[in-house]
Amino acid sequence: MKVQDIFKTKAVKEIETEILDIYFDNEKHGMHNETEVYTIRRLLSIRKNILNDMFVLDDKYKQLLYDFNEALIGQLKEMRKRTLALYQATKDTCQYGSLEVDGKCLLGYAYSTIHPVQTMRAKKIWAVLNGCLDNFMPLYDIEGAGSFTIRSWDTQIDTENEMLYGHDEWDNHNEGLDREMTKDMHLIYDFHNLFSHMEFSIFDLLWVRNFNIEIKVECDYHTYNTKDYCDDLNWGKCDFYD
Repeated sequence: MKVQDIFKTKAVKEIETEILDIYFDNEKHGMHNETEVYTIRRLLSIRKNILNDMFVLDDKYKQLLYDFNEALIGQLKEMRKRTLALYQATKDTCQYGSLEVDGKCLLGYAYSTIHPVQTMRAKKIWAVLNGCLDNFMPLYDIEGAGSFTIRSWDTQIDTENEMLYGHDEWDNHNEGLDREMTKDMHLIYDFHNLFSHMEFSIFDLLWVRNFNIEIKVECDYHTYNTKDYCDDLNWGKCDFYD
């Protein structure tokens, strides 16, 4: 079944329409109450299961999955590079305090122009999924499509592979997919996180090629030298200063 036909099925149309009806019917209140937020989250989860159940991995989808994984890797590396550069540029301004620089990569805010389904319903659902309309996916709000943090008290900075795979060796996070067809793909952990632990269906991810990067700096400044303060209290060596 073509992806266009999948999104025309009664089950998908009804649940997506219900999600949007709940959202827009209550938008006039200015914010959604706890029950509405919970209902939309549950419906997004059900929608994901319906769509994933209709997914059959073939060579075409494998290529799209490879392309998405590679695009995500490229943006995560760029995010890490920019986070490191910002940390180096600001660390001297926070000598007597703690510095934390958080980089986060997000899926593109705009709906993918190469997705084969270009209906208004699909574009509005994407806005619900990616947080443009509200926060219905707390884990995505925290981690995005991948994150990288540097702290002044860290003794070691994660390598690129540690950021991508969770350790320094290549891996293949292909849980939930055809293991044989994907055995050579080196799918990164952040793809697995989006696919397995968030409410994105596989059909939401395959055509994403654009991303947004956010980097935040937090410096907690003290008027005293943290090392001297620890020594005065006889704490010995403290592990939260350079």
